[in-house]
Amino acid sequence: MYRLLFILFAIAASTSSYSQTSVVSGLVIDAKERLPLPGATVLLDALNDSLPPQGTITSIDGVFNFNVPQGKHMLQVSFMGFRTFKKNITVTDSVFQVTTIILIEDHEMIDEIQVVSNLAPTFQRGDTLVYNPEAYKVSLDATTSDLLLKMPGFYADGDKMMAMGDTIKEILVDGKRFFGNNVKEALENIPPDMIKKIDVFQYKSDEAKYSGFEDMNGGQTINIITKNQKNSMLVGEVAAGYGKDDRYVGEGKLNRYSETHRFNLNGRHNNVNAPVKINRGGGGGTISGNEREQTQLGANYGYTGEQDFNVRYNFNDNQSENYSSNSREYVAGALADQYNSNERRSNSSVQGHNAGLQWTNHASEAFQLTVSANLGQNTNENQSLNLSETYKDDVLLNKNTGVNSNLGESNTFGGQVNVIRRLNDKGSALSANAGVNVSQSTGHGQQWSETINNAGETVQAINRQSESNNDGSTFKAGLTYNHAIGEYSQLNMGYSISQRQGQSQKQSFDYDEDSQSYSRLDSLTSSDFNNTSTSQRARVAFKTGGEKTKLYMGLALSQNMIQSEEVFPEVEQLKETFRFIEPQVKYSFKQSKKINWQASYGMSSSNPSLRSLQDVVDVSNPLNISTGNPNLKSSSRHRARVSMRRSNPQKGVFTSVNFTASLTNDMVAQNRVVAQNDTLVLGEYFLPAGGQFSQPVNLDGNYRLGLDFTAGLPVNKLKSKLNMRSGVNYSRMPNLINGVVDYSKRLNLSQSFTLGSNINEKIDFTVRTASNYSMVDNRGGASSQSNYFTQNSGLNLYYNFYKKFIFKTNTSHSYTGASGSLVSNNRFYLNLALSSKVFKNNKGEIIFTAYDMTNNQDELRRTVDEFSISESYSPTLNQFYMFSFVYRI
Repeated sequence: MYRLLFILFAIAASTSSYSQTSVVSGLVIDAKERLPLPGATVLLDALNDSLPPQGTITSIDGVFNFNVPQGKHMLQVSFMGFRTFKKNITVTDSVFQVTTIILIEDHEMIDEIQVVSNLAPTFQRGDTLVYNPEAYKVSLDATTSDLLLKMPGFYADGDKMMAMGDTIKEILVDGKRFFGNNVKEALENIPPDMIKKIDVFQYKSDEAKYSGFEDMNGGQTINIITKNQKNSMLVGEVAAGYGKDDRYVGEGKLNRYSETHRFNLNGRHNNVNAPVKINRGGGGGTISGNEREQTQLGANYGYTGEQDFNVRYNFNDNQSENYSSNSREYVAGALADQYNSNERRSNSSVQGHNAGLQWTNHASEAFQLTVSANLGQNTNENQSLNLSETYKDDVLLNKNTGVNSNLGESNTFGGQVNVIRRLNDKGSALSANAGVNVSQSTGHGQQWSETINNAGETVQAINRQSESNNDGSTFKAGLTYNHAIGEYSQLNMGYSISQRQGQSQKQSFDYDEDSQSYSRLDSLTSSDFNNTSTSQRARVAFKTGGEKTKLYMGLALSQNMIQSEEVFPEVEQLKETFRFIEPQVKYSFKQSKKINWQASYGMSSSNPSLRSLQDVVDVSNPLNISTGNPNLKSSSRHRARVSMRRSNPQKGVFTSVNFTASLTNDMVAQNRVVAQNDTLVLGEYFLPAGGQFSQPVNLDGNYRLGLDFTAGLPVNKLKSKLNMRSGVNYSRMPNLINGVVDYSKRLNLSQSFTLGSNINEKIDFTVRTASNYSMVDNRGGASSQSNYFTQNSGLNLYYNFYKKFIFKTNTSHSYTGASGSLVSNNRFYLNLALSSKVFKNNKGEIIFTAYDMTNNQDELRRTVDEFSISESYSPTLNQFYMFSFVYRI
């Protein structure tokens, strides 16, 4: 009996001792530069019992935190390229702060790391990928974007830069957010030769950094470690060019960096959109032949420390004269065999000022306050002349001539406050935000239009002036609470509300022959609305998981109340309330260090806008009249995704496979009415034969399926990297024409290859090709199928062939296959440049550039949608040459 009591007492005592836990925290820095080391591996091994060691990695600030039992432990800190640090510690207090840990470089290990294969040394440090840019060969005038594209796992997806299959959402410089979330600005302004190394790790929002709760939306952060972190750096470039027909361009940018400050100044003035230097980024394209004059100025100042401060200003002035032509062949339903041609000439003037500031106080690790504000003012003026003709079965239906002019001004102001408070070290946090936006715009418009039928008779004439005024204000606020549940789970709860109030007024006056003035009020195109919309959203989410698996489950309840009071031309009220339940589930599985899986499902709702609910008529184009629909419902979208990513950065290999499927119920589509003869739509609006009237409606039956494959791998024999992307996508889109519901079905096959060199600094090339084949069935019958093929290929070459002399070429070839009655089209573009570096350290460069040596007269763009096949043309500068000078600071 006593032996049993003793055993029970011993078990209770041991359980009690294990329940006494402490928070152990510390900071890891490197000995040479005294800067934090993010991604260092930290292990704590209890010495007095058989508990397994606990491990973590340091944050972006070099900080680590543990929850461990009190007692004696062995602390071990390791970091690739540094000597391992070991120390015995005794944890007795509830909060134990370790003295700053200083790691010393291990030169023998560094030498071993640098001995690798043809592609650059890349290694994994915890959850961080580390790249050594010294092993990637870029030309003297390359950007950081060019450098990243040579590294394993990086590729461009349109305007986005991708890393390991995720969008890059944040660029840090020495761990500091100098550029905010402006990835493009950072990649263009940081020269590659100032980079010591590049760290890539998972992106976390400010809220996630304080609470640890991640919504698993993905994204990557790049931390650029510079070579002279302690010193002030001044980098920049000024350039000017002058070419044929008095075309010119001048631009400059200046950046000063220090440990705590950053200043950026940039500007550009030109009357041609030709780049000063070719071989930057994409392939050889066209230079617009439209007249333009553009001025851009920008300034940005940032300070980072215990408090961050950033202020920015941008100015833009754009004057242009444009010409374009368009032909459209309709292939669906009542529109089949109808053809429209259009020519447009326009003059426009746009000027804008935008300023913003942001202040963040994060002196305490448990508290952050951010205040931001922005101010904008824009004016625009444009005049246009439109000439269009509509045919049916090669018989003219109508001709329209339209002249429009508009003058507008808009002003905006916005401000927001965000507060984040960490409640404890276990992951509980509270965040709140509130913001307001105010906007005001005015406009003056004039429209003259004449429509003639096939008998040469004028069937419609418009001579009208209009005045518009729009005022709006939005208030929004939100509250989020994160609560830790055990060691591996967290609960997130949130509520947000936003309310927008606005007044929209428009008065239109037709020209009165008797009074010789615009005095006859047009009630059909005049309106006066007072609008209010209130949106509320409550959500709860649960996240659990460890190093290998993570599960996220969320549920949101949303409600949107819209109220619109029509004061003129009729007195009416519109009240609608839309409610939705939106579930979301995400699961990720780390099969190994190289392979990651992720599956997700989510439902989202989309509410009709106030404009689409109001039955206000838009007759800015008399051949395409539109109005709203007060009976619209919300649409709901179900989306599922399964993805696999496999990466081996040491060998330079990356692959990803993504399958997506979506289904949309009550999709907002357009109900199109095609006039067979001159008619009145809804008994009020004149529509000439061949004209279209559209109104939004809800339709079911929209779904999409997609399978995409992306791979990057080294081609060692060529000392290059090959990126390839393959895609198969199928979509089904409902449409409504003259009361008949049809479905447009599209199957799209795509394949692209990009080969980028990594030979040396004297020769740098990129070869690319992208093919696309589409099969569009507009009515389900073989006769209405529109199959077409497009291919775009190009070569970028930089060759330092003799001392300081450099040859560059930027070429491309585009092929557009025949479709419908449109014939195939081949275009070949050739841009050449010869330059010489001058001055000490090659800081200057004199360049002669010849654009479009193959003498293309215009640029062709072909578009195929569910209704039509269209081609648009715009003039280009052919056989254009320019002398330019560039100086690097």
